[in-house]
Amino acid sequence: MFNSALTATTRRLVRGAFLALALAASSGLAAAANIVHFDIDTAGFGASGYIDMQFGAGSGGALPATATVFNLSGFDPAVTPDLFGDVSAVAGGYRFGNTAGWNDLFHAVTFGGVLSFDVSFDGGYDPAAFGNYSRFGVGAYAADGMTVLGNADPLSGFLASVDFQPAATPGGSPVVGVDIADPDAVTAVPEPAGWLLSGTGLAAMALLARRRRATAPAA
Repeated sequence: MFNSALTATTRRLVRGAFLALALAASSGLAAAANIVHFDIDTAGFGASGYIDMQFGAGSGGALPATATVFNLSGFDPAVTPDLFGDVSAVAGGYRFGNTAGWNDLFHAVTFGGVLSFDVSFDGGYDPAAFGNYSRFGVGAYAADGMTVLGNADPLSGFLASVDFQPAATPGGSPVVGVDIADPDAVTAVPEPAGWLLSGTGLAAMALLARRRRATAPAA
C-alpha cells in the first residue's frame, strides 16, 4: 500500500516506474536486448554519399541468425538501396541473413543531419554459444562510393558494429555487444537500457519526493 502522505504526482511516478519495469519484464529482457538503436551524425561527412550496412557470421561456428533494420529516419524512402547476398526488403525495413558470405546494403543518402535506425537480432540457441557470434556493422562512404568517412575501424571500415551471440539454452538470454569506432559520429544503444533507466529513474524521483515531504516542516 502507498503511504497516504504521498502526493498524487508521486503516486503517478511510482506507478510509472513499476509499469516501465513490468513492460521490460513482460517483453522478456532477452528478446528486448536484441534491439540496438543507432544515431549517425553526418554533419562532417560532406554533402552526400552512402551508408553501408553488413551482417555476417563473425565466427565459423555461428548459427543461422538474422538482423532486421527498421525505423529508418533521414533515409530518402524514394531511394532504392543496392542489396547484395542474403538481404531482402521487408515491411518497414530490411532483413539480413548470415548464411551467405557477404550480405550488404549500400544506401545513397544526403549528409548533413542525423540518420537513425533500429536493428533487431534473432537466432536459435547454441549450447556452445561462447565465441560463436554474428556481426552487424555500419559505415559511411563518400560520393565516390570508395572513400571511407569518419574515424572508422581501419580493417572493417565500420563506424560501429554489434556482435550477436545467441543464448546457450532455450529461453536463455543472448548477448549483444556494441563496439563504436567513432563515438563523435555514432551512438548505438541497446533499447532495454532506456526502459530500465526510465523505470529506476522514476522510482528514484518518487522516493526523493516522498523523503522531501516527510522532512518538510509543518505549515
